[in-house]
Amino acid sequence: MPVSSLRLLRRPAFYAALCMILVIAGASLPAVASPAVSAVRPIELRGLPGAPQSAVYGINNDGVLVGSSGTEDEPLAVRWSPAGAITRLPMPSGATVSEALDINGTGAIVGTIDSRAVRWNPGGTITRLTVPAGLTESYAIAINDKGVTVGDALVAGSEDRYHALRWTAAGAATDLATLPGADNTVATSISSTGFVGGYVDVGSLRHAVRWTPEGAISDLGLLPGGTISIAWGIGPTGTAVGGANSPNGSRALRWAPDGRLTVLDLLPGGTDARAVAINTYGTIAGDASTSEGHRHAARWTEGGVTDLGTLPGHLASDIYAINDRGVCAGFSFDVNGDPHAVKWETTNE
Repeated sequence: MPVSSLRLLRRPAFYAALCMILVIAGASLPAVASPAVSAVRPIELRGLPGAPQSAVYGINNDGVLVGSSGTEDEPLAVRWSPAGAITRLPMPSGATVSEALDINGTGAIVGTIDSRAVRWNPGGTITRLTVPAGLTESYAIAINDKGVTVGDALVAGSEDRYHALRWTAAGAATDLATLPGADNTVATSISSTGFVGGYVDVGSLRHAVRWTPEGAISDLGLLPGGTISIAWGIGPTGTAVGGANSPNGSRALRWAPDGRLTVLDLLPGGTDARAVAINTYGTIAGDASTSEGHRHAARWTEGGVTDLGTLPGHLASDIYAINDRGVCAGFSFDVNGDPHAVKWETTNE
């Protein structure tokens, strides 16, 4: 994916990690289930006039979506109504780049403006989320309905060392706990109850982690022989979802609140998969490779895995969010590699 903004959007330090999960994996693992039959079709959400690229990164239970639209170098934060009407979010005078990464049930939106974490309040004002001393560039990644936000910030003087942060609704920042010997700590998601998902780098290994609402951290571990795992999404009971690599391939995973691990199904003939988000009812969304080698948006329920497909004429798609009505949101890539914002209307099964 050639879009620099997509390497920053939604998972600022994370896109390289995703690529590593997909590339490091060796031989493919066998598919263990057939895909569920689905009549779901992707619905394109139009971007700003003249903008060649757009992507959705968050959706709330009312069906309001947020993301970005613009060019590779200058994405602009936007919001879509449930009917698909697009609105550009405000920026301070002189700002050039903005990205909306999540939205909660009150309509509060979090993201970045010129590499600084911000919250767009429902009344239209912007709150800059400050960071502890010693940290610089910051990203607000996710927000729950209580207004608690998580994200991360770059360590001053470094190029790729991040600290995971949690901001209260009032904007007070807390540096989240990390693992012994950690070089890098990143928060990716927060549940309605305050559980947080993410990952920690320790030497050459990347470990999926989960924080409790009180801030205690748990190492969710790696697959046997693997070097990378990431918890991308988390549910209200602390169930985390994500992905990990192994000598036999990369897989989508679900960690139960007690730490029990479930490896999710592959699409038939596919070699890898990644789970990104989970809703209150346990429906999981992400992406998985097809037998043709393309990545498609995917959904996991008790009935199995469903290939949600792409926009007509496109080869690949990704999901980054799912709400409690089962509506998934993300983007579909055209033949030129440009992302187009998409939602998939689905229901919990």
